[in-house]
Amino acid sequence: MACTSTLHIFHTNDIHSYFERMPQIAACLKVERSKWEQRGDHVLSVDIGDHADRSRMKTEATWGRANVEILNQSGYQYVTIGNNEGLTFPKEQLNLLYQDASFSVIVSNLVDGTTGQPPAWAVPYAIHEWEGFRAAILGVTAPFDTYYRLLGWEVKDPLALIKGQVQQLRDEVDAVIVLSHLGYWADKQLASEADGIDVILGGHTHHLLPYGERVGSTLIAHVGKFGEYVGHVRLVLEHKERRVLEQEAEVLPVSRYEADSAIEALIEREREAADRVLSEPVARLSRELPIDWERESPSASFLAASLRQWTGAEIGMANSGLMLIPLSEGEVTRKDLLACAPHPIKPCAVTLTGEQLLTILKQAIRPETVAMPLKGFGFRGKVTGWMGVDGLTVYYTDGVQPTITRVEVGDQPLSPTREYRVATVDMFLFNHLFPVFHKGKDQRFYLPEVLREVLAQTIRHKELIDASFAPRWIRN
Repeated sequence: MACTSTLHIFHTNDIHSYFERMPQIAACLKVERSKWEQRGDHVLSVDIGDHADRSRMKTEATWGRANVEILNQSGYQYVTIGNNEGLTFPKEQLNLLYQDASFSVIVSNLVDGTTGQPPAWAVPYAIHEWEGFRAAILGVTAPFDTYYRLLGWEVKDPLALIKGQVQQLRDEVDAVIVLSHLGYWADKQLASEADGIDVILGGHTHHLLPYGERVGSTLIAHVGKFGEYVGHVRLVLEHKERRVLEQEAEVLPVSRYEADSAIEALIEREREAADRVLSEPVARLSRELPIDWERESPSASFLAASLRQWTGAEIGMANSGLMLIPLSEGEVTRKDLLACAPHPIKPCAVTLTGEQLLTILKQAIRPETVAMPLKGFGFRGKVTGWMGVDGLTVYYTDGVQPTITRVEVGDQPLSPTREYRVATVDMFLFNHLFPVFHKGKDQRFYLPEVLREVLAQTIRHKELIDASFAPRWIRN
């Protein structure tokens, strides 16, 4: 038996349901596997999470099962989950997502909130064996504690868990590989604090590391987002002393590979099926709901009113950038709502004083805020847009720097010291666009429904639609 073996790991992360790239990704995985196995080397294919994204039709229509089938057909052997699988799928759907998977799901830091046990669809780690050597494969996902708890899960400290697993397994294996949907900075911390990890294959923050990055004896590899690249890590393992002699990383542009025709056919079948499912009508509008990102519009007012009704709050607030297209007169389908509000963003409510509320409104009306490009925290639009409100009337003077002159809540002046219950979107409590939202009391998140699922209910209320055409921002 040879004294060394070579292992090739091909990895993807944060594909976010870009199905259009999967035929070339699948071709890359199959071509590279065949090439190296013919030379007597060993191969693993893994995904580091956020493969599924409910903003895309085929994922939304199948609750991610189209993603799992493509992973199956592409030859993946191990995956971990990202926040898009863990936080945007209701618990009952996540429990069904991987029931037909031909790969293993590895995630050690997620347990059932009721039983304290790992989910039936995952394992905390795996030992992959070839003739002559063994590799431990560990997996962790980003610990969004509050959200996971509301969805019925408990998420544990991933760094502490990985350290314990490495200590437990290191002497039993030749290599330790971590699938980490924690992000670049957490991966660097993990590499510096946990002795004995050979490779961290990462995701979540969409970093691209063309040749990987070394922290101590650990190689960290990330391949960006949306399936533009497949990562390739090569490890040379020495058998006698059970250690890694060589590590190197590269990224392979998927544009080099001719699309896999079987995966193309599968995706087309899934597209046709998704179109049928999402053509289900949810309501009929007697008038169009137009959208305008630069000024007040009925769509944003309707969204604010919907959030207010959903949460039972006194006031509703939502930026118009959340509504990507107008909803036309006539039949509205699930497909229309997905195109209009594709975000995995959810309703929330917070208690603010009148003074805090006024500070937010003053910031919201600034032209630089309205036109600000917005990214992350689930937002799938382009700019912040105008702040839609419900339960408020805001009087202002227009100009280069608009000024708010008066605010009324119902028919009463806004009181600086009084507390108001405000419905809005969870994005504002996670990002720092409006810092004052973070100072609010009694924050409550309404799960598992995302905005389009809220709209699917409220759009049936004609009175809410009609009221959304009444102006709430009045120019003096």
